[in-house]
Amino acid sequence: MRRRSEREPVDPAVQAARINRRGTLITAMATVIAALIGGLFAAYKVGSDQGAAAVPPRTVTVTTTVPGPGAPPASTGAAQASDVSTQVRLDSGTGVDIDAADPRAVETSGPNGDVDLSFADSGLMVGRSAMYYYNGGENAASAACPKAVANDKPAPGGPVVLFAGSQFCMRTSEGKVGWVSCNDVKVAGDHTGYIVLNYRLFATT
Repeated sequence: MRRRSEREPVDPAVQAARINRRGTLITAMATVIAALIGGLFAAYKVGSDQGAAAVPPRTVTVTTTVPGPGAPPASTGAAQASDVSTQVRLDSGTGVDIDAADPRAVETSGPNGDVDLSFADSGLMVGRSAMYYYNGGENAASAACPKAVANDKPAPGGPVVLFAGSQFCMRTSEGKVGWVSCNDVKVAGDHTGYIVLNYRLFATT
């Protein structure tokens, strides 16, 4: 047996063919691997895009509650200007702050501080003598009373004896313009009298 060194030399053409086949095989394998990697990447990208498209964008919905028709305004601790009149009853020896959000009759010796209207055996008294003559009716009062108050010519102070249907304009302790009408009244010297008033408030002067 001859040693490897003693083998016959390889034909250069044969050797070149072998190298050429080996290079072609390596190139083919590299192409297949590149194609596989490219396909996997393309599939991943398509899947990612489809997943992103399938997820809807996040939205934030803000809801607010709108008061229904006729709902009262939110309370601010004070009476609001109104399109309708409010009624209050004052027994003898009581008064009321009509600027309050919930006006109620309280015992008082007369209009003082926040008490705008008070009733006694001698009649009705208006705080700070801020009473103005008026007889134009409720519908016209929203325009007429602010003008009357702006003229600043109040009626003489002191108790006023009213009758059902009588009315006047006034300025409240907080500067609002008001319209007041007597709905019912009983004047008595034994502290059993009372008066029922309808009133509306308008803008602040």
